Amino acid sequence: MSRGKSIARSRRAGSFVAVTAAVVAVPAAIALAQDAAPAGDPAPASGVVQLPEVNVQAGIERGYSPVPGFVAGVSTAGTKTDTPIIETPQSISVVTADEIAARNARTINQVLRYTPGVVTETRGASAVRLDQMTIRGYSPTQYLDGMRLAGGRDANPSLDAYRLERVEVLRGPASVLYGSSPPGGIINAVSKRPTTERIREVLLEAGNRSRYRAAGDFSGQLDEDGQWLGRFIGSYSEGDGELDETRERRYFFSPSLTWRPTGDTTITFLGHYQRDPDGGSYGGVPAWGSALPNPNGRIGMRFYDGDRGFEKLDREHYQIGYLAEHRLNSVFTLRQNFRYMHTQGEYRSLYGSAITSDMRSLIRSVYGTDADFDVFTLDNQVQARFDTGPVQHTVLAGLDYYRLLSDTYTGQNVYNGRPNGVPLQDLFNPVYANQGAVWPGFSSFSSQRQNQTGVYLQDQLRFGQLVVLLGGRMDWADTTTENRSVGDFRLTSTSRTTDHALTGRAGAVYLFENGIAPYVSYSESFEPQSGTDRNFNPFDPTTGRQYEIGVRYQPPGTNLSLAVAAFDLLRQNVLSTDLVDPRYRIQTGEVRTRGFELEAKASLMRGLSLTAAYTYLDMEYTKSNNTVAIDYGIQGRESGGTRPEEGRAPTGVPRHNASAWLDYTVPGSGTFQGLGVAGGVRYLGSSWGDSANTFKVDSATLFDAAIRYDLSHFGRNFEGMQAAVNINNIADTRYVSSCLGYAWCYYGYGRTITGSLRYRF
Repeated sequence: MSRGKSIARSRRAGSFVAVTAAVVAVPAAIALAQDAAPAGDPAPASGVVQLPEVNVQAGIERGYSPVPGFVAGVSTAGTKTDTPIIETPQSISVVTADEIAARNARTINQVLRYTPGVVTETRGASAVRLDQMTIRGYSPTQYLDGMRLAGGRDANPSLDAYRLERVEVLRGPASVLYGSSPPGGIINAVSKRPTTERIREVLLEAGNRSRYRAAGDFSGQLDEDGQWLGRFIGSYSEGDGELDETRERRYFFSPSLTWRPTGDTTITFLGHYQRDPDGGSYGGVPAWGSALPNPNGRIGMRFYDGDRGFEKLDREHYQIGYLAEHRLNSVFTLRQNFRYMHTQGEYRSLYGSAITSDMRSLIRSVYGTDADFDVFTLDNQVQARFDTGPVQHTVLAGLDYYRLLSDTYTGQNVYNGRPNGVPLQDLFNPVYANQGAVWPGFSSFSSQRQNQTGVYLQDQLRFGQLVVLLGGRMDWADTTTENRSVGDFRLTSTSRTTDHALTGRAGAVYLFENGIAPYVSYSESFEPQSGTDRNFNPFDPTTGRQYEIGVRYQPPGTNLSLAVAAFDLLRQNVLSTDLVDPRYRIQTGEVRTRGFELEAKASLMRGLSLTAAYTYLDMEYTKSNNTVAIDYGIQGRESGGTRPEEGRAPTGVPRHNASAWLDYTVPGSGTFQGLGVAGGVRYLGSSWGDSANTFKVDSATLFDAAIRYDLSHFGRNFEGMQAAVNINNIADTRYVSSCLGYAWCYYGYGRTITGSLRYRF
């Protein structure tokens, strides 16, 4: 095994040199020119008193800049340019740092709990390990600062919300700008960057489950001229996991540095190191006793299917990169963004696979990996702003490159209907100590190399109040996989796939003067597929296409944003059973998703903020030759026949979702100034629990609340201090967030109470 690891590392080092050599030139970086303000305003008419206009913004809002309150006006997720959201003909939601702090959200799942189209925590309380969720029925690709994050299940980096300025959700196909991605949409998290404003913040938290956290955020100018800006963010957290006998622990630090040699050039260097020595649990419970009745009773919400002495998730990742922009003149702006990330994880799991015939004991399997990933991302952009007669253009041309190198050792002892020697666990009277689980050792090694290169062109045209968006992209992708035996590192199989895809996008928005902006759009996506059909022809990429219509409303002079969207999303070229020879597959499958979404974000009056969302989603397999097995997950009853997949709906996709959060801070002066109270409600609709659609997971309604107070009223010694208490799932409602079948269901979070003290000085 050591010989194999050294070979893998030498290959990775060679790839690192090759890729870094291609990026030796760090170009420059940012700052769009701002037109000078008029020298003076016209004099008011005689007898008219004209009040001066107050501009509270420190500058022009950009897609990465801090936003006071809950309502962002600009996003880069939909266009890769700083575009007002109201001018983007596709659904976009932005959760700002202020909203993240108000709800004390710590994970991406928690950040997006109140976002339309998103079903969070699809693995329930296990979601603390991985940022698992769905957008319009599909698991999204995740991006950080516009560049893809990647890693296998057991080494995938999990983002901590404390280091983020905002989280953007672009719903619908996004391949024109981002390459290979599922059709449901993408998530783009934006890092906190160095600021000219001085920030000195210390955060202390404590909560139930013996959880605590200490964090700090420090930013500001490093020289008198403001050419150098720096920021440092760090955090340490620890506590009991949501399930019995589990622990969660994380620490990270994120240094960043911005250099602004001229008003036209900015380069921001971003670094990050994070380690999760204890990652809670990834387990679940059977449907019998959680989503379905069990004659022995109900399984406890904190039941742990593993063994603390055996379970392990030790994950570490680091990344370094830069975001560079240089404004050549009034027309052209150049950008180059680059990041290298390394992530590795050691994973061991003892998990439930079925239950005994008396429905009392859990039959378990063993699985584990050691995984290493190296990810290189590079995005080159040229932006041009110019006019052709009465039409204003913002043209973006780009070339991006993505490379993933992965090496994974795997071992397992899986239950397949026969005794496998793994100890059983009593579901209703568990014994967690000295369970006697044995690690079987590694049995296989897999090495994979993925490359994707894309060129894209986009034009945003504005003619009066009409905005038109046109875009196209060409991608080339290849994947090489080698599988080896662990003992002698002998090559057992190898495969190579190459793909190319052309995707397009078009949309239009009309901006009425009263703030109403109807839009229509069409967008496409693609996902490479491996394997061949019975004639040994390689599979084409799976594709997605979406038609969307919507209306946004932003009344002039208000901080109110309302949006409604309806969409028809079709995923095509899905692999399906070949009826001529069932040993092979053909690309005749289709999945259709239709629905509509509502979203409101507002500051209704001084100190009052609101976010609300509703989603209706109808998703089903409209074409498929596949059949899905009914496995009741009971020893001796593993087989319950089959059903056709066509006409079925995927698991864990509720038809209805709704949420609302109202937040009020007392304005003015007096004892109650700075007192904030907030409340939220989340409705999670019922969903199918297995692929054959033979049982459903019940709906659930959850309530959240928060209270905070500015401690400066107690004297000057308390200036800059704020105390807060956040409570999620106030009633400690017992609910199942989703099931993947009769053997695997996942309880959602119970009541979570967190008290915090935030000190800014």
